Amino acid sequence: MPRKSPFGVVRIEKNVYIPIPSGTSAVEWVTDWTPGYGFTIESVKGYITTAGAGAGATRVIQVLKGASTVVATVTLLLANATPTGKEIVFTVTPANATFLDTDVLTVDSIAAGAVSFTAGAFNLAIVYRQNPQRVSL
Repeated sequence: MPRKSPFGVVRIEKNVYIPIPSGTSAVEWVTDWTPGYGFTIESVKGYITTAGAGAGATRVIQVLKGASTVVATVTLLLANATPTGKEIVFTVTPANATFLDTDVLTVDSIAAGAVSFTAGAFNLAIVYRQNPQRVSL
């Protein structure tokens, strides 16, 4: 990775559309995304685009570093998956939020404890900061 520039940080928002699947099996929406530079996740939020449905529906949704290090998580319940436009705030673990330029990011939902949604979707917004880089001549 090139040296860091002394001119401040750049904030970037990565958006991912997340359709909530019916059923209770594990799902990966983003698998091993590698931007090629180091960054630190500052916040993760979801915005409901299709109201959730399904009696007692629940899903644990996580942002991971590598295969298993939890960076951010939320338990999405039917009660907080409606109405359209509602904001869902994920809990970010600051100790795990810094990625190196070779680390990968995955967004998934685990099967354990899942109760099926019959409808629902949200837009995931991951805000992270990256130090600008400069090329050494």
